Amino acid sequence: MVYGHTAGTGEEPYILDTPFQILLLYFPFALFSDPVLARAFFTLLIQLGLFILAILSLRLAEWDAPPFLAVLFVFFAVLNFYSIEAVYEASPVLLLGLLYAGILFFLHNEIDELAGALIAVSLYYWEVGAPFLLLVFLRIYWQRRTRVWAGFFMASSILFFISFLLYPGWIIPFLRATVNALRTDFGFNVHSTFFSFWQVQGQYLAWMFTTVLIILFGFELSLVRYGDDRRFYWTACLALAVAPLLGFRTEMEHLAVLIIPLALVFAIVHDRWRRIGSWLSFSLILVSFSIPWGVNYFLPEQFGVMTQEIIFLFLPLFTLVGLYWIRWWAIRPPRLLSDLVNQS
Repeated sequence: MVYGHTAGTGEEPYILDTPFQILLLYFPFALFSDPVLARAFFTLLIQLGLFILAILSLRLAEWDAPPFLAVLFVFFAVLNFYSIEAVYEASPVLLLGLLYAGILFFLHNEIDELAGALIAVSLYYWEVGAPFLLLVFLRIYWQRRTRVWAGFFMASSILFFISFLLYPGWIIPFLRATVNALRTDFGFNVHSTFFSFWQVQGQYLAWMFTTVLIILFGFELSLVRYGDDRRFYWTACLALAVAPLLGFRTEMEHLAVLIIPLALVFAIVHDRWRRIGSWLSFSLILVSFSIPWGVNYFLPEQFGVMTQEIIFLFLPLFTLVGLYWIRWWAIRPPRLLSDLVNQS
């Protein structure tokens, strides 16, 4: 139906590997008799979700930005290469990013039951959010926030009850579809990307790279147990940034969720270096916006098939470097007189 032929190498086979209890949330779109109209309405919904995601990311970062930078960030969030890809593909990853931002927002404001409900409906697209959800589950376990668990189990119980009532045997087909999706050869991952760059040493370099990232993330994860909300928020942003680099097969549009950590990077850069912070943040926004579009439109002849791999690697690496650049100031409030002077 999609291609007019059997999906070839590199083409997504559209295997339905979403848990059935999550699919219940899509059922209202079946009220549209015309699938084109249903897709158009869903696309409008994710565009609205993208705009709210941009605003909520600014709120999470507590960015005291001048109006022109706030407006510029929203334009960046909506019109960057990866968000446009997500809208073009009508990908639910934008709504998933909104769920992640909502979880962080509600946990920070101690609206625990609603945070738990959002976690319950975000348990899919593991290649996007597995490290993030692992961090969230560990955090609420360490803090013994029973109301989050109450909201999570209540929402999950309702969804599972309805799903088994409608389709009692959905577990086995779901597991089979998940295994088949893992075997398909499409999308991007670090191993295939490194192999495209270095065909001899690419696989070894990829394994070394992912191993270092896993150790690094595990170390940061261990520090969250006794850390405050600032450390948890920074580590949550790190979890979203490292997910595409851990070897999971993923899609270009999935990188749109990195709007959340990028807001933190731009905010800390602006607030830390007040005198030149606006120009620094403006420059970072411009670089992260223009490079993917520039590579896509002006460099395909030079790089050929590796053009998309370059675009895929750019944003996670850019975000990862940015997060470690601002790490000290992100996880610690200003305590020294020199810090306060620099921010004045």
